[in-house]
Amino acid sequence: MISFGMQLEDILFQQDNAPVHKAYNVMDWLERHSIEVVDHSPYSPDLNPIEHVWVELKKGLHQQYPRIADTPGGKETVKKRLAQVLPLVWETIPEFFEKLWKSMPDRVATVLEARGLYKVLTSVMYLIYRGG
Repeated sequence: MISFGMQLEDILFQQDNAPVHKAYNVMDWLERHSIEVVDHSPYSPDLNPIEHVWVELKKGLHQQYPRIADTPGGKETVKKRLAQVLPLVWETIPEFFEKLWKSMPDRVATVLEARGLYKVLTSVMYLIYRGG
């Protein structure tokens, strides 16, 4: 985030409620660096846009580098290759990011309407992929 010209004090940090993310060391570090943590309902995982980014990134990786797991040299070589190509794949999905952030008002409305129930959110996910 710093690479985009942002300062740490300008950052709002969103995370899910996984115990590892709420560990004392993590929360202490965020507090010491004055990073505000946004509350996130554990019953509304689709409000976390990064989860959809991971899906899109993985899809792009498999489309552009379908045999990357077969890279000769074992796990360490595959990891190094992934470190090389994932930034390249990331650069190929900018339209997805726009669709994703534009879908957030509909996502929030759906979660509010469903009172946080997860099952309704599959229709919101559809809005992103159809270009909504």
